[in-house]
Amino acid sequence: MDAVRRNPVIILVTLLFGLLQIPQLLSSSLTTDIGLVVSGLFSLVLVFVLPFYFGGIVGMVAEALDGKTSLRTFLREGRANYVSIFGAYLLLGVAMVVYFVAIAVVGGVGGFFAVGIGQSGGAGAGSLLALVGIVLLLFVLLFAFSFFVQFFGQAIVLDGKGAVGGFKKSIRVVWGNKLSTLGYMAIIVVFSAVFGTVGGIIGTLPTLYDVNDLLVIAAVLSVGLAIVTGIIGAFTAAYSVAFYEQIRAPKEQPTA
Repeated sequence: MDAVRRNPVIILVTLLFGLLQIPQLLSSSLTTDIGLVVSGLFSLVLVFVLPFYFGGIVGMVAEALDGKTSLRTFLREGRANYVSIFGAYLLLGVAMVVYFVAIAVVGGVGGFFAVGIGQSGGAGAGSLLALVGIVLLLFVLLFAFSFFVQFFGQAIVLDGKGAVGGFKKSIRVVWGNKLSTLGYMAIIVVFSAVFGTVGGIIGTLPTLYDVNDLLVIAAVLSVGLAIVTGIIGAFTAAYSVAFYEQIRAPKEQPTA
């Protein structure tokens, strides 16, 4: 996108964020408990860093779409929107806990009835189909939830919404642009799948190489992955902000 080419500082920010994740990538190559400790610590760090990064990069890209941007914008938008975005992440975390508890309850109840039916010799085809249907429904609900709230961060930064307001605005915008949003999400999923595959390959290194060569190979691959992630991340961030600006109601567009 032209916005990124005009403002390579966006790539610098996404690259630095990618490099920040290298210790976590390398920790998967450690076969001792140290790897788990390192991974846990950096996961905790990312929990607090990610809201700042998200707010800052969205603000930078929005400014870059109209001209030039700078690190000052990243810092300003990161600080200004930190509390709202962090609160939104907390709400997402609570929603995910509730969802997986529901999955566990359904699985437990379904397993209990399946065992009971098997022991009694009753026909369990109908019960099994009902259980499968409920599980599929839960997965559809998860997809629908993710689909409609995915622009909460853009709504917080670009429209000045709070945590709850960001979710409401995202749902409202996506509801009016379901088909185009589905195409956008498909593109993002493809990019995520590619990087997830590369990360998975790095995670299998302990079973493929001797320990002496492992850290060197993992380090090289992790740095390479971080660089590519930084470059692609800049363009996907620009794409997400540009897409959101396009689909939100014209009357809510910021005035020049």
